[in-house]
Amino acid sequence: MPKLKNGYLPRLLTTEYASYRATVIEALSSELAKAQQCRSRPLVLYDPMAGTARLLPEAERCGYTAQFNDLNSLHFYVNAAKTYQSYLTFRDIGPDKLLSIVCRMASGLDRCPRTATEQWIEDSVLKRLTRAWKRTEDESKPIASLARAIILLAVRDFSSFVRTKNPTWLKPGGLRSCVSAKEAFGFAIKKLENFYQDAYANHGPVKGGDITLTDYDASRSVPEHEVDAVMTSPPFCNRVDWDRLYAPEHFFLSAVGVWHTRTEFLGTTAVDEYCDFESDLNFVRERSEYLRRFLNKVGKRQIRSERQSDYYVKYFTRYFAGLFRAFDMTVRSLSKTNAGIYFVVQENIHRGLPIRIGRALADSLSSQGLRSSPLKTWQRHHQGLQNISKRHRLVTRKQSERIWHAVQ
Repeated sequence: MPKLKNGYLPRLLTTEYASYRATVIEALSSELAKAQQCRSRPLVLYDPMAGTARLLPEAERCGYTAQFNDLNSLHFYVNAAKTYQSYLTFRDIGPDKLLSIVCRMASGLDRCPRTATEQWIEDSVLKRLTRAWKRTEDESKPIASLARAIILLAVRDFSSFVRTKNPTWLKPGGLRSCVSAKEAFGFAIKKLENFYQDAYANHGPVKGGDITLTDYDASRSVPEHEVDAVMTSPPFCNRVDWDRLYAPEHFFLSAVGVWHTRTEFLGTTAVDEYCDFESDLNFVRERSEYLRRFLNKVGKRQIRSERQSDYYVKYFTRYFAGLFRAFDMTVRSLSKTNAGIYFVVQENIHRGLPIRIGRALADSLSSQGLRSSPLKTWQRHHQGLQNISKRHRLVTRKQSERIWHAVQ
């Protein structure tokens, strides 16, 4: 296991605290080792909602075959720099030379005057960052992967935005920071260096796995090959808007043509144009008796204005319908001799109602012929995003986190 700082692996992106803390990674690593003992070939893993792909270094160290998928293109490019091959390239080039390469790609950034703007990134800065991204195509694939990750990890320092009371909600406009290009790219490189140190350098021989990274909707795509185990952590069911949390980075990715606004994120707050509400509501009610009771309670607790639009009933219906379909796909991807599905979940709160994501998933998976039970459970204080409702004070009580295991 890598050396852990405060219970976590080194963070590259703001969401890398996730649910994959030390206890989770240790438990899942143990389960993977047991499954590998029963096979003569490398274990085949799939994570349909990988996010920051916290199990990628584990797969590389043990030589597993693994596919990590997430709808967010930002994760796709940053995760590409987490592979063992990227580490070897980083080690061979060195941080100083890599910094000079990226600074050369983004030449002229420091000459852009700081001007007030209503956009996420000033036009002059965006033009030079876009040119830097284009120049990565002239490099070898390993260097290009590193350079793109470094640019994305530094984009926020070149952005113009205003922080609000909600730490996950940014507003565009204003003046960008005074951080120089060398400082911004240097800080991003230091993040990667710390990650590599704990993920690979502090270990013995690393086998190197066969890693595939994808960025498509997990509820509509099936892996090319059958897998031995599915291990994933569904997005928290909360009011985080991913387009706002990573707005500067997504704005930049749109400018280079690799990001388009999508509404399929699980947990999105956008329900105004939710056209499949009635069919999805019937779908989740049929799959889970727990959800049927939960949604009835949610409807009763809505205030008059919310009741007229069924805002929260739509919100939770959309979240769980997408989650169930993603897990339906993972069931189809499992081989006949599989180790099952492991999923890490955290309870949330809606106006005093606990949102038991694991219970709902267990109900849904049972309809597919899989039985689920908690593998490991622990208590923790939430970091501030557990409340799902508007105009409602935050609840600070301890909550449960669990690793569930579903098998045929």
